Amino acid sequence: MAKPDAPPNDPTRAKLLDAAGQVFAEQGFHATTVREICARAGANVAAVNYYFGDKGELYEEVLRQAICAAHDHGMREALSTVSPQHALRRAIRYLGGKLWNTNRPSWTVRIMVHEMAQPTPALARVIDEIIGPNYNMFLRIVGQLIDLPPHHEKTRLCVHSIVGQVLHYAHARPVISHLWPDLQISDPTMDHISDHIADFSLAYLKSYRKTHGKISTGSKTE
Repeated sequence: MAKPDAPPNDPTRAKLLDAAGQVFAEQGFHATTVREICARAGANVAAVNYYFGDKGELYEEVLRQAICAAHDHGMREALSTVSPQHALRRAIRYLGGKLWNTNRPSWTVRIMVHEMAQPTPALARVIDEIIGPNYNMFLRIVGQLIDLPPHHEKTRLCVHSIVGQVLHYAHARPVISHLWPDLQISDPTMDHISDHIADFSLAYLKSYRKTHGKISTGSKTE
């Protein structure tokens, strides 16, 4: 995180974060040097120490921004809808809108690709801080829909399947573009895809609850 004496909206700090995001995305954490980042940001090499402490702290803040590009407070609001069906629909649409946004800096996706290949200690800390609370809300909502505890294995499998569908359109975009060249990512298209994922997922959840779940008084099903 930013050091106490470093204003979070300082323009030099912002330039360092943007430059660091680009360089880390291109080379990964281990191959990147502070000198490269500062050169691209047009900043003195001592700037990283002043604003962040060291390369590791800078990387953690960049990773935090990359993950926050999708998992922010708006995601929590989407998951807080009273009806679990509506909460799931809103969450899918919100997550898709953030991940599929063509204005999203390209380095945010590439940073995560590097992290999946070579995880750093920063990943676990940022996951616990940002993704963890949303994940637990997802588990609670899906658990309500299939009448199982949030941390039941089946609940987790369902959540991962649902989120995986959304991630597919973000991380496999080059493959999808080749296989389905007529698909144009636009706001109406994203809404259509989100509705399809929600319909597809809710149909399975409803079927599973009907055949495996117990009927709970007051539980809502679609």
